[in-house]
This record gives sequence, structure tokens and C-alpha cells, in this order.
Amino acid sequence: MGERDSAYRRCVVLRGSREQTSREARQLLRNLADVLWVDSSRAFDFSVQRWLGRSLQAVCLDLHDGLDADRLGRCHGLIRAGGALVLRMPPKGITPTTPSLTVYPFTDTEVGTRFWRRLERHLDAHGPEDATASLVPCEPFAEGTREQKRVVEQIVARVGQSRPCCMALLAARGRGKSAALGMAIRAYRGHGAKRIVVSGPSRDAVAEVLRFAAPDRDFEVPFFEPAVLAHGDESPDVIMVDEAAQLPVSLLRAMVGRHPGAHFVFSTTTQGYEGTGRGFSLRFLPWLEAQPRPVQVRTLSEPIRWVVDDPLERFIDRLLIFDAELSSFPQSPTTFPQPCRLDRERLATHERLLKSLFGLLVHAHYRTTPSDLQRMLDAPNMAIHAIVIDDRVVAATLVAQEGNLDPATCERIVSGRFRIRGHVLADTLMTHGGRGEVGEFSMVRSVRIATHPSMRHRGLARKLVEHVHASYRPDFFGTVFGATPELLRFRRAVGYELVRVGASLGARTGEPAAVMIRPVSSRAFELLRALRQDLARQIDMQLELLRADGDVGFDASLPSCLREGLEAPRELSKQAINDGVTRYLHGPQTFQGAVYVITRAVEQASSGLSVLPEKQRKLIESRVLCRKGWADAARDAGYPTVSAAMRALRPALRALLKNSLGER
Repeated sequence: MGERDSAYRRCVVLRGSREQTSREARQLLRNLADVLWVDSSRAFDFSVQRWLGRSLQAVCLDLHDGLDADRLGRCHGLIRAGGALVLRMPPKGITPTTPSLTVYPFTDTEVGTRFWRRLERHLDAHGPEDATASLVPCEPFAEGTREQKRVVEQIVARVGQSRPCCMALLAARGRGKSAALGMAIRAYRGHGAKRIVVSGPSRDAVAEVLRFAAPDRDFEVPFFEPAVLAHGDESPDVIMVDEAAQLPVSLLRAMVGRHPGAHFVFSTTTQGYEGTGRGFSLRFLPWLEAQPRPVQVRTLSEPIRWVVDDPLERFIDRLLIFDAELSSFPQSPTTFPQPCRLDRERLATHERLLKSLFGLLVHAHYRTTPSDLQRMLDAPNMAIHAIVIDDRVVAATLVAQEGNLDPATCERIVSGRFRIRGHVLADTLMTHGGRGEVGEFSMVRSVRIATHPSMRHRGLARKLVEHVHASYRPDFFGTVFGATPELLRFRRAVGYELVRVGASLGARTGEPAAVMIRPVSSRAFELLRALRQDLARQIDMQLELLRADGDVGFDASLPSCLREGLEAPRELSKQAINDGVTRYLHGPQTFQGAVYVITRAVEQASSGLSVLPEKQRKLIESRVLCRKGWADAARDAGYPTVSAAMRALRPALRALLKNSLGER
């Protein structure tokens, strides 16, 4: 085996019973110390951030309980050159279920198997690997690529300038972007006096930056949490942010605004399971480029963690369609076919059509991840409608059938004793909106909608939505999305009304969530009127809280867009207020979702504030009566963290309002 062949990463498949593949895997990997073992539990997913930017000799992934596409993408990106991805699988012909896609009232057996069959086809095409010989240790590459060295030189030159500027370094997994930041820090120290700090989702997430900045540990690069840089008193000259797409857009903007005289270097992954890297590109970069500081965008395309044309990367790219691109249309069509519902069995085996559809979704939506591909093919409550020309998708929408829940399930959800999966619209209106009866309604939710950029403003999205409306007969149609004036106007034009605004700014967008519905049945029209009244009572208070909690303001025209068409709110009776407060105190509803009834109840019981412990009194005064942001409210009341203040508010309100509510 040549040197290049030994640097290739392998995909080894072990088939048999769970016990058999476990024994074989341990025998195969017995000589390796740097191995990650991943079973079917969610523990790996919850701790994934600490693995970002690091490399391993092997990852062993147990697929006996089904395949999680996001998890497979994560695992592949952690393996360095010469290493192996080991898949423990049941015998050929046995297809495990995927419980994570099961949506009430469907059962595990009704979840599709198309994605698993796709995996089997791609494994067959990839070819078998020798699973008998033990794997040997592999060391990280000692040198980077010429491309990486050029980027390091450019970073050093930019941060050395007197005029503040920003750089964005975009790369797929394994291209050495984190190492490049660290190398730039080390190179600059030789001839620069500026103070450089590093930030990111966590210290573990930027471990590679810190390691390459000080490989001999001869000095320490300061690391600061993003919130400290956004709100604290630190004033560094250069701020390098690794894994930037893992941070909320609003927090990134706040950091930039807080340090007008600093140089920034942002680094992030733009391909693969992170998905949110698209949010960085689509949401944050355009905003950054509109700021006074010049912005330079650089990319890294040559792999450094593994070799060029690595067979494992090629296998994963094809399986998960990481290489998805927009379809090209040599000539712009003058007429378009009617929308249709896509046959998912055909779609699963029609690679050109599938890649065209997924490429459109990846381009249009910052949150698209491998699990969306899996869900699109197999989720039992999902359907795909599209306008297609010659097996190329011009416009598409994903819809999910939700609701039709029994009263007992609805009561468990509203009381916080049960969280239902796959019923996003029903869940948000019940849990956050406090409307338990909504779960019994049948509804069709628009999950995603996208039009090819060269075909926009030709009425295709509207045509697609109207086709969906004609294809189903639920109580109502609905959608949940990051609110912008443009999207609100589009949905209103096809019959939707805003009924709820989210309690916080979206983590990746900096926009509040908007919930809109289009009623069909008579009882849905009654529900719409009630929800619109709820919104009219709360909207001003909610916007005030969003401004107080948000790191930056959102679109200046958005508040008036959200208020559009609302009637004057009617006051609630004291009993209705008490019922709303009780629902909040003993259920999962957020403070922002119940802010109107809580504020009215506190105002009516304000004489009781003086007898509360000082911390509880100050917390209620600051957050409820003054509507300060959580950070300010926590500081005013003496709580160490925002989370501590959030947890304390409900007990504080219970102590104040127990007499008026008749509670002990």
C-alpha cells in the first residue's frame, strides 16, 4: 500500500447481531486509543460542540436502532487521514426502524425506509472494506496546504492594518480553517503588538485554534465567551471567532457593534451537518458587508484533515448530498407546468430529481441539514409538492399534516406533562399560546417553500401555495417562520393571518418567529378571531420585551408589519386573567407568551410586592412591570445568571399571586 493509499480514510461495515458487531468492532479497533464510540442514545448529540475542530483516528457508529443522518455527517467530519468510520449494522435485508421520525398518530412501522435503502445502495457502490485486519494508528498531518498558508498570510496582513476591517473564512469540514486562525495568531505575534482574543461557542469548540496558536504552550491566547465580548468591558484589538455559525446572528451583530475599532476574523463551516453555516452566509454576511468596516471573504477548498479525493468524503458527500447545487436552466422557461405532489418512492431512486430538489432547499434555507433529507424521504406525515421541468425543480414546498390529537393528549401537552414530536404548529399554539383546544383541529403546516432564484417574481410560489390549498381539506393551514416584512406580506396575500409572535429572537436569524394560519372550517375562523385578540392584547408588550432581550434591533418596519390589521383589544375579565396566570404558573408557557395576563395580575396585586423577599420583589418589578431584558433583570435582582433569573420568576409570581388565585 502506497503512502497516499494509507492516508485514505476507510468505511468499514460490520454486519450481524448487536453483540456480534460489538465484539468485532472492539477487535478491529483494539490498537487505537483515539476512538469515539457512538450508540443510539442522544448523549453524543448533546455534547457534539466539544468535538468541533478536533480529529480522531476512528469513529464507531451503531446503526442497529436506525440511522440518524445528522449524526453520520458529524461522525465523518471527525475522522482524520488514515482513519476509519466503522458502521455496525444488522444483516443485509434487515431494515431497522427510525423512531425519531415517528409522528402521532403514526407508528414506527409506518416510517419510511427509503433513506436506509439509499444507504445500502451507496455502500454497495462504495465497495466492501476489509473488516478482518486490525486498524493501525494514524497521526495528524504535520503540514498544511499552500492554500491554507496563503490565507494565514492574508489574515496577518489584514489585522496588521491600522484601519479596522473584517474577514470571513468559509470552508467545508476538514479544510483547516481553525488551524489557520491559530497559525495566524502565532505568525502575527512575531511582529505585531495588537491584543488578540479568541471566541466561539465554547473553549472546547476552539481547541484547535488555541493549539495551533501556541503549539509549544509558550504563551496563552485569551478566550472570551461571546456574551462577554458583546456586553462586557473588554476592548481587544483583534477578535477571532471560530465556529461562528454556531452563534446566534444577533449575538454576532452585537459583538461587531460593541467593538467599532476592532479587527474581526470569523471562521465557520459552510457545508455538512452544521447546516447553520448557511445561516451565517445568508443572514450575517450581508449585514456585515453593509457595515462601515471593509469585509473580505476567503474560502478553503483543499482538505487538510484528509487527502484530496478521499473515498470516505466522496461516499458521504454523495449519500447526504453535501455537494447539492442549484439546477441550471440554459433558457428561462416562458410557461410552467402545473404543480404536483412528488412520488417519494420515485424521488428516492431518481438522483437527478432528488439532488435538484435538495439543492434548491439548501440554497434557500439556512437551516437545511442531512436530517431534512431523511425526513423528506421517510417522515410519515410529510409530503412534497413541486413545479418540475425536465426533472429539475423550479419551485417546491414541504408540508406536514398535524393535529387531530385527542383531548387527553392535548391536556397533557398544555399542562407540560408531554411534549409531542412533529406537530410544530399545534405544539406552539397549545404550549406557548395557551390554547389547548387547538390540538384537536386538523392542520397542514408549510414546513419549507423555495423558488429557484432565476425564476422568482413570476408567481410560482403563490401558484404552489394555491395548489397545496386545493389538495387538502384541514381545519386550517399554517406556517411558522422567521418574521420579515416580505414574508408577512406574501403569506397575507394568499389568505394567512398572523396569530402569534415568538417569545425570543431566532437563534440563527435574529428575527422573532411568526405563526400564521389560514382558516378553512367554521370553528377555525372562530379560533382565528380569538387568537388575533390574544395577539392584539400582547403585541406591544412582546415587542418591548424582544427589544430589551435582543442583542440588536430587527428590521425597523417589522413592528408595524406585525401589528397590521389588528383590531383594538378587548379587556379580559378578572377570571380570564386568573385562568391565564394559573395556566402559566403550572404549565410550560413562557413569560412572554403570557405577558399580558401576568402584567395585569401583578398590577392588581402590586400591594403585596412589599412583603416579598427583596430578590423576588426586584425581579418582578424589573422584568414584569418595567419590562427590562433578562440580563438587566437578573442584575437588578441579584441573580448570578439569566438562567437563574428565568427559573426564579415563576416561583416569585406564585408567591405574589397565590392569594388572588385562591392557592395555598
